[in-house]
Amino acid sequence: MTPAIVLRTVDYGESDRVVTLLSREEGKLSAIARGARKSKRRFGAALSLFGVGEARLSERAGAELATLESFSSARGFPGLYADVAKVAHGSYACELVRELSPPRHAEPALFDLLLGFLALLDEGEARAETLRVLELHALDAVGLRPDFDQCAVFADLPGEARQALEQAQALSLAEAQAFVLAPAVNAACRDALSKFILDHLGRPLKSVEFIAKLNHA
Repeated sequence: MTPAIVLRTVDYGESDRVVTLLSREEGKLSAIARGARKSKRRFGAALSLFGVGEARLSERAGAELATLESFSSARGFPGLYADVAKVAHGSYACELVRELSPPRHAEPALFDLLLGFLALLDEGEARAETLRVLELHALDAVGLRPDFDQCAVFADLPGEARQALEQAQALSLAEAQAFVLAPAVNAACRDALSKFILDHLGRPLKSVEFIAKLNHA
């Protein structure tokens, strides 16, 4: 059994699901959950986006996917599902972590970061400033810490936005709850970080458009 967070689920065939998990011990991995769309006994409601639990996996030589034998819920985030902005931010966080994580490479700091972010989102508000801190910490966790003085993406940033990013980089997620940016400053920081992430991934994150339509991004 290994602690894991559900990053994505995709229906497969008539009754199965392919699940992308972030395991604290094994990193990002994909597994097939056979009968997940029909069997409430084996998986229940735990096997959904933001689900956190203990995963039991089995693997066969030559198989492309592991098999998810069971997923026991360890905790839920009922407050997260109660607000569309929270769902948008949580979806973005899961997508960001999923795309930044190399397969089968343990990233315990990234696991703890995502779990902490989902817990804060569950209990508090969906805040743009917390997203900026999340982005910076996630990049740092996978060895992509931005250098605001050297990277061309940040060269033309207004001084206030650059200072805000430097402050955000030094904050914990808990401290980010009291971090406040003017809308124009946040927009400049958001756009610069989005460009930086896009340059590294080579493709845009699908959830960006969703949260851009809200007033909390």
